[in-house]
Amino acid sequence: MIYLSYKQSWVNPNQLEKELKFIKNKLEATWQKVFIYYFEEDSTLPPHQLLKKFYENIKKADLVLAYINYPEKSEGQLLELGMAYTLWKPIKILINKTVKNNYYLVYGLGQVIEFEKLECIDFNKV
Repeated sequence: MIYLSYKQSWVNPNQLEKELKFIKNKLEATWQKVFIYYFEEDSTLPPHQLLKKFYENIKKADLVLAYINYPEKSEGQLLELGMAYTLWKPIKILINKTVKNNYYLVYGLGQVIEFEKLECIDFNKV
């Protein structure tokens, strides 16, 4: 399973949903399952239960994929990547070339796949 980490706060929800659906469809063509919390039914969990759910799904994941397409950092996403790192999970970073200078910390976590347009990513390399 791939666990997809992404920024949700202060992002246009319609645009985010469109991007996440695109990524999900592309990944599911090559992987059996993709966990994206955005599409889960229990999206109103209190913070402590939410963190537990993230941790449990990261623990089950074969790969944690961080989708970074916005210049503002996401504390939640950095927390997810920290969990994955401490669990020794493979991490790959999908990062928009226009925001990469804002995320220099993620470059030591795993393979970085830079992109200009979401549609141009070769998801077979993920």
